[in-house]
Amino acid sequence: MQNQKVVANYKRNWKMFFEDITAYEDFHLRMYPQEFRLKERFEDLSLGLSKDSEDVGRYYLGETENVLSSRLGNMTKNDFIIGIKLKNAFVNVDGRLKDNVYSIFSNVTDMFVNYLGWEQNVPTSFFNQFEELEDTIYKMVAGVNGSRLKENELIYVNRYDYIAGLKHDVSEEEEHGNIKAITNSIIDPTESSTLKISSEQDEGYLTFVVIDEFPDNMAESDIFYEAQSLPFEVCVDFKIHSEGKGKSKMKVNLKGRELKESANEQAKTGDFVDDSVVDSHYLMRNLQQELKNHDVSVMNWLATIAVTGKTKKESLLRAKQVVRYFKQLNIICRIPTADQLSLFYRTLPGEKLEATDRNWLQSTTQDGLGESLFGVNSEIGNKIGFFIGWVDRFHKHKDLESAKLSSRDPVFFHPMLANQNIRGSKYRSPHVLITGDTGSGKSYLAKLLFIYVTLLNIKSLYIDPKKEIRKWINKVINDGIIRRDYPLFVEHLEKFKFVTLDFEDKDNWGALDPVAFLPSSQAKELIQDIFSEVYDFKGKDEIHTAFLRAISEVLERKEKGEQVGSMHIIEIMQDSNEPSVKKAGDFLYEVVADSILKLCVHDGSNSALSLTDRISIIEIENIDLPEATASVETYTNSQRKSNSIMLALGKYCELFGRDKDEQTVEFIDEAWVIIASQQGKKVEKQMKRVGRSYNNALYFISQSTKDALREKENETGNFGVAFAFDEENERPDILKWMNMESSEENIEMLDNMLQGQCLMKDMFGRTSKITIECLFEEWEGALETINKSAVAYAEEKYL
Repeated sequence: MQNQKVVANYKRNWKMFFEDITAYEDFHLRMYPQEFRLKERFEDLSLGLSKDSEDVGRYYLGETENVLSSRLGNMTKNDFIIGIKLKNAFVNVDGRLKDNVYSIFSNVTDMFVNYLGWEQNVPTSFFNQFEELEDTIYKMVAGVNGSRLKENELIYVNRYDYIAGLKHDVSEEEEHGNIKAITNSIIDPTESSTLKISSEQDEGYLTFVVIDEFPDNMAESDIFYEAQSLPFEVCVDFKIHSEGKGKSKMKVNLKGRELKESANEQAKTGDFVDDSVVDSHYLMRNLQQELKNHDVSVMNWLATIAVTGKTKKESLLRAKQVVRYFKQLNIICRIPTADQLSLFYRTLPGEKLEATDRNWLQSTTQDGLGESLFGVNSEIGNKIGFFIGWVDRFHKHKDLESAKLSSRDPVFFHPMLANQNIRGSKYRSPHVLITGDTGSGKSYLAKLLFIYVTLLNIKSLYIDPKKEIRKWINKVINDGIIRRDYPLFVEHLEKFKFVTLDFEDKDNWGALDPVAFLPSSQAKELIQDIFSEVYDFKGKDEIHTAFLRAISEVLERKEKGEQVGSMHIIEIMQDSNEPSVKKAGDFLYEVVADSILKLCVHDGSNSALSLTDRISIIEIENIDLPEATASVETYTNSQRKSNSIMLALGKYCELFGRDKDEQTVEFIDEAWVIIASQQGKKVEKQMKRVGRSYNNALYFISQSTKDALREKENETGNFGVAFAFDEENERPDILKWMNMESSEENIEMLDNMLQGQCLMKDMFGRTSKITIECLFEEWEGALETINKSAVAYAEEKYL
């Protein structure tokens, strides 16, 4: 909704659509609150849980369902239905005389049978004659992204009016619904301004609010979208009948004469001509001109907003809230006292406006209908996924809590769907970008997504340069209350395997030793690259040959089961009878000694990084990487050694996601630390390439959007999903990356975002502002990124 050009284009397409279908005369636009079916969705999601995390995964899916149901009550999502009446006149217009006579005879027979109150079976041949017409209209609807309803869905749509707001099972209504039982409810109209509905399972109240008056200019009225901002479920219906041009012109001419006479009378008496008369005359003249356009017609329509409640009081309170909300938009709504039952039957699917329906009618051209913004909602994310927060309709909030409580639109996200060729998806890349300024909430979101990923049957790796995760997770694990009350969560956290790339701790030596963690067929090349960073073999053929032979010998010893590492390569060179080789070996030994190279050059006595652990967290410390723009000649010894570590880490990450038979996810937190160097950029690109052809996703977490923008220029579609937190100095870049207009309004929207709010662009190309939330208090400790001081809590105390 923040992209005004896109919205205007959308409305223009719908105006053209209404012009195309005007000849069919009768239409029905409906937005209704479809049951969310959260339990069924989570059952489908649970199929992807890892066997060793199934209990904890099912527990938290159940808790999510309980919390959301408690907060929202009956969870629904807005769905849109369009109905177009198929007329016999269009079917038989080219038919033979015999067919037309038969059609007339059939119509007369139908009228006679209905008049007598009898029932008749409708033969299949009756429906067959509409197939070609239905297909023609379907192609028109497909032009505005519509699709056909299935039979079971159509049964439910017709049944919905009789169970609106009542407890029911959608699957049961769809699968076991009987066409003859669609109306199986009691509608009690005896109480004013509302209807009582009773089914076998439940009872409740239904109140219709009618839209009565619009401003003269209906631009940006956006009825269907605005109705979604209400804090309860609503059903919006537009019943439309297109008026013949001849009738419209006659009515406009009559009205024009009336206005002219009224203006003349006021002028004769010396009174000023009322502004309303002047405005009406202008509008009539404008309409006369538009009616001369072949595609413009007058559309008469009835617009209702239906609300439900468990009690009559609740239903009427909600109806009054609808009236107040739309009054702020200069749209006048009424709550009819005596028309509730007639409105109920008039808004049923298949019913059309009759000539006798003159109350509450609006008359506009197709433009007016286009301004209703039918078919637009704020849905974002995935239909099957974990809860990560709430859609925020770009409103300004006092604090994060009020932002969460003001939304009825939950956001669900699945970490591994973007490359599954989902129908309607715009992006195929499994990679995810998370950017934002320090303290904006990006690390919180990354850790939340990581914990969700660890519940699935996905092999996951988190690269943590800040060494934050271990600290917070240990804090949770060692909390006696959490251990007592949430044993499943603690047990799950204890499965996380931490590896610290800190050479000052001897236990970490050899963690990235190619001899230890790589298959022999792939280790040789990486060993050469690592040593070449700290020793120049050019022009030293004798030393280089001895070095390669030493590598082969060590790898052969490994194949025989001997415990070896890259340090043994140096030892073989030191034991050489050739002075030059021995000298080179001694040099390499001294270079490695007490340096960061100990991480990838060791004797194999320590365990290396595993390519089989399901949940791994790699911490990086004491690494000195050169700037990406620095020339190789200016590298310090420390930077050359750090580059060697990045080579080994990059190879590990590449191999981590190489198995096509398993899904893998890699998180790189504070990615700017890594991609600031040329070697780090290579690591990133290797991981992205793996993701394109394998089931591997890279979660790239960085402060800047500019890196992503530069990559996009070279390699389009790198990221299938993006989360952008605010960064004051990069707002135009953020909006560009998120496919949004860099307007003053959007810049201000970013400025008003609270910590924990971001823009999300999903794999379908939709962008929305969302508020991140974790529903479980026991997770908060593991997601923390700062320690609040006593003074900070005191600051909040006096807000």
